[in-house]
Amino acid sequence: MKGIYKKLENMQQEDLEKLLSVNDENEILEFKEAKNQFSVLGKTKKGKENKQSIYAYCVAIGNEGGGKLILGVTDKINLQTGKRGVVGTSAIQNIKQAKEQIYQKLNCKIDIIELFKNNKKIQIIEIPSRPIADVFKFYGIPLMRNCEQLVEMDKSTLTDILNEKQNDYSAKFCDTATIEDLDLNAIKMLKEKWAKKSGNQEFLKLSDNEVLEKLLLKDKNKLTNASVLLLGSEKVLARNFANSEFIIEWRNKEKLDADFRKNIRKPFLLAFDKIWKIIEVRNIRTPFKQGFIELDIWAYDEKSTREAILNAFAHREYFNRTEPVFIKFSPDDFKIKSPGGFVNGVTVENALFAEGKWRNRLLMEVLEKIGLVERSGIGLDRIFEKNIKDGKGSPFFESGDDIILNIPTKIKDINFVYFLEKISNEKQVNFQIKDFLVLEEIRRNGISNDKERIKFFVKNGIIEKIGRTSGIKYLLSKNFYEFIDRKSEYTRKKWLSKEQQKQVLLNYFKQYKKGRMSEFKELFENRLNNKKINILLDELRQEKKIFFDGKSRSGTAFWRLIK
Repeated sequence: MKGIYKKLENMQQEDLEKLLSVNDENEILEFKEAKNQFSVLGKTKKGKENKQSIYAYCVAIGNEGGGKLILGVTDKINLQTGKRGVVGTSAIQNIKQAKEQIYQKLNCKIDIIELFKNNKKIQIIEIPSRPIADVFKFYGIPLMRNCEQLVEMDKSTLTDILNEKQNDYSAKFCDTATIEDLDLNAIKMLKEKWAKKSGNQEFLKLSDNEVLEKLLLKDKNKLTNASVLLLGSEKVLARNFANSEFIIEWRNKEKLDADFRKNIRKPFLLAFDKIWKIIEVRNIRTPFKQGFIELDIWAYDEKSTREAILNAFAHREYFNRTEPVFIKFSPDDFKIKSPGGFVNGVTVENALFAEGKWRNRLLMEVLEKIGLVERSGIGLDRIFEKNIKDGKGSPFFESGDDIILNIPTKIKDINFVYFLEKISNEKQVNFQIKDFLVLEEIRRNGISNDKERIKFFVKNGIIEKIGRTSGIKYLLSKNFYEFIDRKSEYTRKKWLSKEQQKQVLLNYFKQYKKGRMSEFKELFENRLNNKKINILLDELRQEKKIFFDGKSRSGTAFWRLIK
């Protein structure tokens, strides 16, 4: 047994000599001196993220196929010896703990071995490859190497990875369909849209067969499922894709039966406009005036509604599903239900920011080429941003086996958007979709978990902090309420914070030295009941600022200030 271990050790030493002689660092090797220390998880004492860490390099190297991070070795080759120098390292003090910490972050096992050369320790971290069609992330960011730096993975690389080995049902052939089953008007529209999007009018001269083959919708005599869904006649759709139907219901008020119901099963390129027209004739216009600016805000924004319909058509699950796409809308909301849940890696929580994952890739590629969608995923961003900008609140996804997108349609508060435009013009700040989401959360609930954006908003006078410790909340700033001429509303909201209420009480005691419940209720204009006032009094007593003098319910008892 001892001989086996000796042989293994010799093999490792031989491998080490080869590694030290490699001319350049590449995508699977990274050399670091790290004589004394090298962070494992990449978090500083102040909580900042440090890419010079084992975790970050595991992410970057793993994303590029796996490899080794070698500590205790110079990154430059000695021209005389032809090898890198060994400086030794004591970076990883507890190997077992480091392996466990990385496993918790990546859900993937790394290995760490130690070798010695000239009595100097070298630590080698063996990093596995990322999973197929997925990436490792460093605190939510997929990293890759760019020369000597670790950088966020570019969108093109990320998209290629996320689409590895996906089973694209839309690219499979529909054996029972032929080109005679396709709708000629739909094919004509396909040509026109492709020519317009590409700027190449020569596409209009192509034969139907040539167009279908160039868009990969047809191969020899076989049609793909995508071609049938986009261009198929009602007859072939009924035979092969009965579930490609859209069912649209309109309710003027909340009630069991719909005021209007329509079933549509047509080639999607022809159904798309028809669906929008059904919604458009029931659209509700709200005129809005801000200063000299007059706007029309529509309940169902055309771009957002069309984007939602496209997403439901292109991302839904067709195989082994019988359900149609349901659209239910009313004056209050627009709801669209798409059969099949999110693809792997996408959830209700991250759907807005997940990039590059498509269930029906060929379908998406064709829709992109003819100008109906953008595969970068910004269409969904626009739905959320537009809705919040129109003062209707944030759309949201419902949890469940199917994808259900809810888009509020009634205006709630548009004023803060104009305030943001004012701030943007004055301070040259460009607001992103994430900013609108955080501000909408603050407008609605007074809280948000995004500490970075909150700090930015406070610094730029967009929001203010009220309360302390666990009771901290946020509200749009005083400047906002002055901007919309609602100063009293600002005073009321600011005053209603718990800490502010305690301060009002304390100021009363400092002025009058003592007080009773009847006086406190009058102080708060009878907006607080006895129970809430007693909670405030008890906290001030625990803080040793006041005390109760006398017997409970005695006519001579008072709350008094501690001198």
